[in-house]
Amino acid sequence: SKDAVVSRDIIVSIFLRGGMDALSFISPYNDTDYQAARPTIGLKSAHVLDLNGQFGIHKLCPELREMYDGSRAAFIVAAGSPDPTRSHFLAQDYMERGRPGDRSSGGGWLARHVATIPSASPFQAISRGSSVSVSLEGLSKAIAISGANGFSINGNDTDDVRRALRRMYGSENPLGGVALNTLDAIDTIDYAAPSDYVPGFGAVYTSNNGFHDALKSVAQLIKMDVGLEAITIDYGGWDTHNGQANSDPSTGEFAGLVEQLSKGIAAFTKDLTSFNNRVTIVVMSEFGRRLRQNNNSGTDHGHGGTMMVVGPGIVQKKIWGSWPGLANENLFENVDLAVTTDYRQVLTELMIARLKNTNIGTLFPGYSYT
Repeated sequence: SKDAVVSRDIIVSIFLRGGMDALSFISPYNDTDYQAARPTIGLKSAHVLDLNGQFGIHKLCPELREMYDGSRAAFIVAAGSPDPTRSHFLAQDYMERGRPGDRSSGGGWLARHVATIPSASPFQAISRGSSVSVSLEGLSKAIAISGANGFSINGNDTDDVRRALRRMYGSENPLGGVALNTLDAIDTIDYAAPSDYVPGFGAVYTSNNGFHDALKSVAQLIKMDVGLEAITIDYGGWDTHNGQANSDPSTGEFAGLVEQLSKGIAAFTKDLTSFNNRVTIVVMSEFGRRLRQNNNSGTDHGHGGTMMVVGPGIVQKKIWGSWPGLANENLFENVDLAVTTDYRQVLTELMIARLKNTNIGTLFPGYSYT
């Protein structure tokens, strides 16, 4: 029944493409090794909102700080993939497949999750964008969508076109399953989507911002009760080799990115106030950045990063994960923040606690969770 479908929890996976500089987001601002490695771009007490005396969040993220204070956001430091690659393509691919160092897996970790859940909804799994993300690769019913209002068949006599397409992509057609699922999704959208979406509860998204546009369209789909259970959203621009910060290190390119991350997630959760007991957001990036700033006031590809989880069920206000320190002997290959929390551990705990999926060996082949 519809009620049985829409009562399930929803996971929203936000991928920060390009390698987010975790040390400028959740910053160990009092650490002398951090300050020595970043003489001009390092954040100091004036540039952060303190979290626990050891870490502070970038000062342009007051919304996320408020969520942290209310135990609605959790930050996991020194988190990431155990694979050492610093290639964007490989690191992203490994992470989304759920098999670090191994591209032989048939599809993505989130696709394997959705495949274990029976559903008649054509909207069970979506990537917000022009193509299905690797996380959902291998799931025939996963669809890419730019938004509810643009997901339709254009032109005249659309009913005739629909009927013709359904005949064309019948059961004998090798593309039949994907095509018919898409046509079902179009029918659902045409029936339920308002042409002018108005966010609820006073939520305000930044105009003409691609990340905010994605969040807004996903919020609309969730509130349509069409059976969404897994969603991927990309937020790019994090490859900050040059000019990461200005002379005031809390301003500049990186500051603009984290400001929109914070405001976007705040607007999204406010918009979904009536659904927030069912929606869990996980934010990750393929790797962090080097501890030491480069000669262009930027940072190069690194290793350990930060993950963030927003939603219900966070048991206490704290910084999660084991902090390895930034002394040279504690760095990965003497240059990067080490990874002490495998990103699969975070996703596994979400799968078990929030999505009630205990098939961890299927989701992350070869990974041992204890």
